[in-house]
Amino acid sequence: MRFRVEVGLLILSLAFAVSIFGGLSVCMDWHLTATLEWNPHRYLDYVWDAFLFLILPPAVGLAYSIIAFVRERKSPTGVLKRWLPLTVFGGFFFLWGVLTLRFSYLNYCEVVRWVDAYGAAYIADLITKIYVAASVGRILWLFTGLLFMLSPVFKMVGGERHLHNR
Repeated sequence: MRFRVEVGLLILSLAFAVSIFGGLSVCMDWHLTATLEWNPHRYLDYVWDAFLFLILPPAVGLAYSIIAFVRERKSPTGVLKRWLPLTVFGGFFFLWGVLTLRFSYLNYCEVVRWVDAYGAAYIADLITKIYVAASVGRILWLFTGLLFMLSPVFKMVGGERHLHNR
């Protein structure tokens, strides 16, 4: 099986769509708190949804892309001939990770304030677990963006080092 960076980009594009549409239900503050007050055991469903929609898609795409980058590093040009799209996608993934992580943090702070104000502190730990799971997926987008933005630099530095070792 030949791993290609373009296929990794396609997988990550699909993962991005899944993360957007699937992750919408994970951190809706008013819905989350009302559901957890009614049934505290539902937090496992939220954590599972965060895993399926926010963690697993970018993790699969990131793993495939890392394997493809490592394999293409051995080629003469490798990722250098596709540096512009990789950098643009990387910047987009990085920006998406930053913005959604910031939104998640602000939303978490608001939910915790609301829970403390209305005396539902018994669900605060459950809310923290849900937001931590969602944040892991958003941090994966940060790492993915950094990998794609810096991959041409890694290739140039690795290529120069390879030339000096000869």
